[in-house]
Amino acid sequence: MVLLESNNRHATTSRKSLAQFKELAGSPLSDWEFSQEKEGVKLYTKSDGSSITIVRGDITLKTGDKYTPREVATVATQSGCRKIWDEKFDTSEVKEMFTPLESLFWVKLKAPWPVSPRDFTGIALRDFDEDECYVSMSSVEDPAAPPVSGCVRGNLIISGWKVYKAEGGIGITYITKVDMAGSIPSSFLKSIHLQVPLCAGKVANYVSTYGFPPATLAADNVNYKRESFDHAKREFVSEVEGQGDNAQVKWLISGQMFPNGVKVTTDGTASHEIVDAEAAGKKYVIVKGIQGAVTVKINKA
Repeated sequence: MVLLESNNRHATTSRKSLAQFKELAGSPLSDWEFSQEKEGVKLYTKSDGSSITIVRGDITLKTGDKYTPREVATVATQSGCRKIWDEKFDTSEVKEMFTPLESLFWVKLKAPWPVSPRDFTGIALRDFDEDECYVSMSSVEDPAAPPVSGCVRGNLIISGWKVYKAEGGIGITYITKVDMAGSIPSSFLKSIHLQVPLCAGKVANYVSTYGFPPATLAADNVNYKRESFDHAKREFVSEVEGQGDNAQVKWLISGQMFPNGVKVTTDGTASHEIVDAEAAGKKYVIVKGIQGAVTVKINKA
């Protein structure tokens, strides 16, 4: 896999985190302590000598070749989907996209009274290939995401997804090591350690039920500035800026998510086409001739 080059202010941190996550995800299960199997997810823990436990969840989405690792990874990383599959998710914001696969984010998680909600500012880096996809996330400090009143700022030491082709379907691994910071009841902390790795199963369930949101396959000669997905409205919005000749973006559309097809609108100078993909029930949306700032909306037809 080849990462897009970037000299952004967090590039060193994001690439170090990705390497660390790949090492964790690639370590044999004999290095982990099996905890239990719940809701089809195998739960593991691992200690690296610190006071914070690393937790892991593994599940295989048994759907044959119906989905690809990229499609499943898109569900895991798109906040509009996470709002559906993660009950602790409150809200999030992409503060800046450095490349189509690298972003600075802020996220807020719910907490039961009287525990204060936790928020995190981090860098996310996606390394996607046909057979396997990695997504790493880790906390950073950035003036674009100052402390938020009423929240306790946690530390996402390392977290990420490995999504890969497996026998009979797609393997999903979710690993995280997080410092929730501040005062927190031990019972709540224990529940987090159990619930967090179960997210692997939540993503699998979402994909089985809904499919996946528009997945970015290519972004040529553009500055990919923003993207969002509203699950309830089935609306995907992307903000891009053309940077030279042949500027275009290509998305893959799920027929399961959009059974009646999609309609595409562009605000700015660009044209678009909707064509059948090689896989049955899927389509491509291609926006090309992008000049300057363009907002693309993909809605259910």
